[in-house]
Amino acid sequence: MNTVFTTTFPSTAVSVVGALDSVPGIYGPRPRRLPPWTRRQIPDPVFDFVVGMTSGVRIAARTGATRVTLELAIIGIDTGVRPAAPAVLDLVVDGAHRERVFVPGAAQTLVAADGTVTQEHPPVVVTFHTGATRREREIEIWLPHTTAVELVALCADAPVTPPRDDRPVWVHHGSSISQCGEASAPTRTWPAIAAAHGGYSLRSLGFSGNAVGDPFVARTIRDQPADAISIEIGINVVNGDLMRRRMFEPVLHGFLDTVREGHPQVPVLMLGPIPCPAHEEAPGPTVLDDRGRARSAGTPAEIERGAMNLRVVREALARVLAVRADDARLFFLDGRELLPDAEVADLDDGLHPNAAAYERMGVRFAAHAFAAGAPLVRPRV
Repeated sequence: MNTVFTTTFPSTAVSVVGALDSVPGIYGPRPRRLPPWTRRQIPDPVFDFVVGMTSGVRIAARTGATRVTLELAIIGIDTGVRPAAPAVLDLVVDGAHRERVFVPGAAQTLVAADGTVTQEHPPVVVTFHTGATRREREIEIWLPHTTAVELVALCADAPVTPPRDDRPVWVHHGSSISQCGEASAPTRTWPAIAAAHGGYSLRSLGFSGNAVGDPFVARTIRDQPADAISIEIGINVVNGDLMRRRMFEPVLHGFLDTVREGHPQVPVLMLGPIPCPAHEEAPGPTVLDDRGRARSAGTPAEIERGAMNLRVVREALARVLAVRADDARLFFLDGRELLPDAEVADLDDGLHPNAAAYERMGVRFAAHAFAAGAPLVRPRV
């Protein structure tokens, strides 16, 4: 009979990479992507749920096991569609994708936008096959990018120990276009693709609807180890109609000042908005039409009163970077380099890229940021 080695969560035998906090759930700890001290500063329950969504979060370990099982509860968003979309988990072994598992919507707990639990389901067990022979491997189980989870236990047919990962760390912050809910799998978000191409260990702070320059996010980035940092900002400022032009530029300066307090020499790349036809000239807020496509509920006249569209956002970003031109490790990438105007047909809802577009965006970002001599590659000394 094969011996089964079981580790329950929280665990010191494995690392939950990309999680900076966890809160007790019904079945086990629920990972969160911001540190504990931020909890009381998060302004609304939707943002709080987004922080618990595990885009970019993975369980990492070193093991000689050929078979690993993970018990976890999956907490998805009830969109009103039945069956709910499956949650996807990926296994990466020694840096290469090996296996993908789908957990159907019927096996998830679902939560409505107001926080009401509309469907309850106990934990599920997913099985991964790490290889045919017993040898030490670095494994990563990438958790779903579209849901939250509660971690219960990891079982393997050989001991597991903490990972050995000497890759440089890339911290990326952005909006839903960085969280990538439309990607086909957790390793197929554009930041995950770019990190794999560049040989970086990703820390994803992509928060749907909430890339707006929050000071607690800046302090989080400041306090985390990082070899490269990127910040995608602009679309949420517009589609939430959250601030005027007068405020946006000081917010950007304050965010960068805070990041630089902890990382004075780390390369930082500011990523401007990708195209969004509804908001290139029209301000926010964003609403959805009867086909589920994004449109503006603002009026062009509001631009004269300080409201923001994406053209104004790009102008503001350019001015902020021009003022900070003495920072030789601060760079800019226009989001339209990742998704050109000619490809807006791949914004299926007029706002978010589809899975195919995220694939291209990841490759393009890696080529721009992580190739030899590129902005986020620190010179070797």
